[in-house]
Amino acid sequence: MANTVLTKEYLHIPKKPRLEKCSEESNPASKRRELRKYDPYDDEYVRQYILYYYQFHKSEGFVIDWDKLDYEFETRPIMDPYRIAAYSTNDEVIRDVACRAITQHNVDTGSRIEFVDHVSASYRWCAGILYWVTFWARDLASSNLEPRLYQTNVRLCGPTFCEIYIFRLKPTVEEIAAVQVDPPAPLYDDDPELPTILFTVTGPGSGYMSIPEVAFTRIPAEVEPAVSSPESSP
Repeated sequence: MANTVLTKEYLHIPKKPRLEKCSEESNPASKRRELRKYDPYDDEYVRQYILYYYQFHKSEGFVIDWDKLDYEFETRPIMDPYRIAAYSTNDEVIRDVACRAITQHNVDTGSRIEFVDHVSASYRWCAGILYWVTFWARDLASSNLEPRLYQTNVRLCGPTFCEIYIFRLKPTVEEIAAVQVDPPAPLYDDDPELPTILFTVTGPGSGYMSIPEVAFTRIPAEVEPAVSSPESSP
């Protein structure tokens, strides 16, 4: 997708009352414990990994129940009280990301989408930062100007680079639940010092997102982790 130098258009956002958030979205203002490092020997880590894996792949990264996760995974939510930027609030970061994606999308497609308010966002570092943002917007080219929920997966790098991978209306709960996801690939099978974790689907999915029942087993590590010997005294 061709890069476009963005104008100040995306910074001009009319003041509008904040809309009520969707019930299934995580609350950006909720308190959150410090994230724990991964531990392949911890059953709770593996249980959370399964939940994260299926929610991420069913929603393509947009809808994850962060309140049930306290380990580090590939993506992280942008929520208070933890700030992603030193000189901007989380709300300002999410708004700017959404508006840059909207401006780029309008340039690429000739559409007339207008930002209204953000709902939730997550990110991961890459060559720049990759964001997943859910937001309210209205289509000025439509006869119906009521705000609707949109989602964008966009990579930003610096003040001008903006590469959009997804820009769409938010899928319905039924559409998300209908997405078929393969079981997770084995974890740590390329590291002989860690146990390989295998996953097996044992039952059909039910409830929101229809995440299946998944069992896991560990294959012991092939070699013992190397232990550094204490330095000898002079």
